[in-house]
Amino acid sequence: MKEMKTIFVTLTLLVSVFLTSCVDTGDSSSSWDIYKYGTVVNSGLGIYVYTDDGLTLTISNPSAIQYTDGSYPTRVAAYYKLATGQTIQTGKTTYTVSVVSASLIVTKDFNQKPDTIKNSYGITSLDGYYIANNYATVFLSFPYKTASNVSFDMYTQKVGSDTLYVALNYTNGGSDDYSGYTASGIPYSFKLPSNIDIQPDQNDSIWVKVTAKGTNGTLTGTARCKYTY
Repeated sequence: MKEMKTIFVTLTLLVSVFLTSCVDTGDSSSSWDIYKYGTVVNSGLGIYVYTDDGLTLTISNPSAIQYTDGSYPTRVAAYYKLATGQTIQTGKTTYTVSVVSASLIVTKDFNQKPDTIKNSYGITSLDGYYIANNYATVFLSFPYKTASNVSFDMYTQKVGSDTLYVALNYTNGGSDDYSGYTASGIPYSFKLPSNIDIQPDQNDSIWVKVTAKGTNGTLTGTARCKYTY
C-alpha cells in the first residue's frame, strides 16, 4: 500500500479502515467543524472533496491526505475545519476547509469476473448502505481471522428495467465457522460500473439492490440514486 504523510493508514487495508479519524479536541470540538465521507478529486488546479451529502470542499492543506508518492486516495472520511469567517449555511454548498484528520475508505471497482471468486464467507450484518458520487458504500460487521487479508467484492447479478441487482461477497479473511475477531460498522465503497444497460425512471434515478451472505441468512439492502453516467 502507498504510504500517506499524515492520514491514518496502516500497512493493511482492514486495519487502515478500522482507524476512524482521531483528533485531539481538547475540552471542546473547536479543532474541527464538520465530519464527512467523500470522494477526492485532483482537478490539476486544486484538491477537492465532493462529500456524499452534496458539498464541495476546497482543501487548503492537501498534503494532509497525500500519499508519499504525490498521489491522493480515492475516498476518505475526514474531520474538517472551516476557513476563517466561514460557517455552514443553508443552501450553501461550497466551502474552503483544512483537513484536521482523516481515514482511508477502502475503495474498489466492481468485479467484472465474479466466476473467479473462490471463497464466500458470512457477514454478521449489513449496518448501512447508500449510494453517492457513483459509489455504493456499505457498512459491514463481520468475523475475521487476520486483518492482513480481508477483502470484499461487489458484482452485478442482473439488471431489471430500472433496478441493478448486485451481490456483495466476503472474499478473503473470513472462516466457515465464523470464529476469530469481529469488526463492526466498517465502510467499504464500490465504484458503480459505467456500462449498465438500464433505463432510469423519469427522474433519472435507479434502484440498486444488494444481497450478501450472512452468518444467519441472506442480508439485503436497497438504495436509490441518480444514474449520471
